[in-house]
Amino acid sequence: MTVLMGLDLSARAAACMIVGTHWDGQFSRVATRTFGESLAKDATDLERARRCELIADQIVGFAQGLLVTEAWIEGYAFSRHDSAHTIGEVGGVVRLELVRAGIAIHTANMGTARKLLLGKCPRKGAKVAAAQALRAAGSPAWTLDESDAFVCANLGLSEHAGAFCFATTPPPPEPKKRKAKP
Repeated sequence: MTVLMGLDLSARAAACMIVGTHWDGQFSRVATRTFGESLAKDATDLERARRCELIADQIVGFAQGLLVTEAWIEGYAFSRHDSAHTIGEVGGVVRLELVRAGIAIHTANMGTARKLLLGKCPRKGAKVAAAQALRAAGSPAWTLDESDAFVCANLGLSEHAGAFCFATTPPPPEPKKRKAKP
């Protein structure tokens, strides 16, 4: 059996969702944890590096405890200029440690992942819309980060034949219009 982990990484609240391909839409079979640590604005480089190491160790420990075989990690959102370098550092360390632990890693394109769930993504508020869709489907009251972590895992589930994943059925194509004959 394949066990997937969805990750929405950040330094203060890295959300992790673990779900097996056998979960059959039962949210009671989904495990969740959030790891992270706040630092003072004047934290040293050593403190920042140790935080990355701690987050990676916690995520890998959680993954190994539930026999995770692959991780689907949210692609970086570099539009946030205040934290772009920090998330890159955390993501790099987490990815390295997952690979060292023998866990396959994949980047989850969030536009694709949310479109799978929603059918069409709103230009604004896609993260909230995805969380609302999951809640309507019966998920627990997860945070937005936890919901995004699940959206990553859901994308991974869609890659496994026979695994239950949330997906919107695309509308049928419009019939081609025929030209009227004179």
